[in-house]
Amino acid sequence: MRSRLWVIVLAGGRGERFWPLSTTRRPKPFLSLGMGRSLLRQTLNRARTVAPGNRTRVVAGKPLERAVRKELGHHAGAGILLEPEARNTGPASLLATRWVWERDREATVLILPADHCVQGVLPFRRAVERARQLAVQGYLVTFGIRPDGVSTDFGYILRGERLKPSGRRVSRFVEKPTIPIARRLLHRGALWNSGMFIWQARAFLEEAARCEPSFGGWLDAAARSGSGSSRARRAFASLPSLPVDRAVLERSDRVAVVEAKFRWSDLGSWSALYDVSRKDSRKNVGMGRNIALYSANNLVYSEEGLCVLYGVEGLLLVRSGDVVLVCPRREASEMKNLVQEMRKRGLGAYL
Repeated sequence: MRSRLWVIVLAGGRGERFWPLSTTRRPKPFLSLGMGRSLLRQTLNRARTVAPGNRTRVVAGKPLERAVRKELGHHAGAGILLEPEARNTGPASLLATRWVWERDREATVLILPADHCVQGVLPFRRAVERARQLAVQGYLVTFGIRPDGVSTDFGYILRGERLKPSGRRVSRFVEKPTIPIARRLLHRGALWNSGMFIWQARAFLEEAARCEPSFGGWLDAAARSGSGSSRARRAFASLPSLPVDRAVLERSDRVAVVEAKFRWSDLGSWSALYDVSRKDSRKNVGMGRNIALYSANNLVYSEEGLCVLYGVEGLLLVRSGDVVLVCPRREASEMKNLVQEMRKRGLGAYL
């Protein structure tokens, strides 16, 4: 019998680089960013093209349960899996994969971030099918994206030997390199790491226990009483906050990569949103009510009211609630530093 595919959507990220639009009460996955539907709902729509709703779960914390359930109202059968505490994508993937395994020992699990932009349903489905063929051989498979230029915003994947029917072993992961290193990686044919993965549940659990001792300890607790027991929930809260790449994939020798043909962005910052958005003749991006006169290379996002630019260039202007943000667009990737400074100044109510 063919392994059944389950889809896990990770919706725990806060997306601080999209402040002031993204806040604790309304994190990035629940934003539409001018695309008509929230990023989470778009991800659920993609999930529905490869697996039925009753095999789709969104992983999120208790504070976001109500918001997630509202989005799930449009997706019959899909449900929510509450994590005891936000501990990054490593523990979240571990919890979800174990939960699936308890219900379907032969399952294959597709892990999707809730806040990425993927364009092209057919290429997405084809990539999932190709990666699935490697996953059933016991590989932990990541989806690689061919770079369209030098970037220091993404992790890179160096490819090794070819695998049948389609893919390669991962030779090495390189986390957000400098520009000179990124250029050398491009010359060597490296791919961007999309942060989307697929694996057989049992294969991932085996590697997780072997690669990260604390994950093995949690799996022991889950084995005694189940992943949702009070014992397992207490043990989960003590797990280190690690991305799944660093905790497991970078330490495993069973990792493969499939090059995906769909257009992709992790929408990691306002700059990334600018890159994927439609621009006017002077390369301005405007969302909401706005006017740009004698202005170029700007990004304007207004949730209410009218924003007017006159004779300026290269700015980011965001109006959300009672907050207005103005900064050079090239500095938009530093938003986390700004958020940290606001906390220091006692302005957490705006976050």
